[in-house]
Amino acid sequence: MRKEQEEFRRIQQALLEGQKRLEEEQAHIKAGQKELYDLMSALLHRQDETDAALDALAMDVHKLHGEVSSIHQRLDALEKKVDSHAQSFTEQLNNIKLDITFLSNKVIEHEREIYKIKNVIL
Repeated sequence: MRKEQEEFRRIQQALLEGQKRLEEEQAHIKAGQKELYDLMSALLHRQDETDAALDALAMDVHKLHGEVSSIHQRLDALEKKVDSHAQSFTEQLNNIKLDITFLSNKVIEHEREIYKIKNVIL
């Protein structure tokens, strides 16, 4: 009976040691699981921050696109105005050239008449 009791105690001791190892392994697994959970939470938080940054960037790009479109429209309007003014300026310049030619001819005619009158008087 003593042998059986000792055998029983050894088995009981082995079972207790096995139970302790299982409890230690379970504690390690729980610690690893908590670490993984914390890591996953941090990743999700970073993903939320990244999504927010991308959304802000997309909004900035849309705003810039609108501003570029507005600048393009204003530039087109300015080009039309410049073309209109350039055409008007060219017309005025051509008219001035004609006026200069006309006045030059008139001056020559008047100079001729003055010359004739001087010759008559003298």
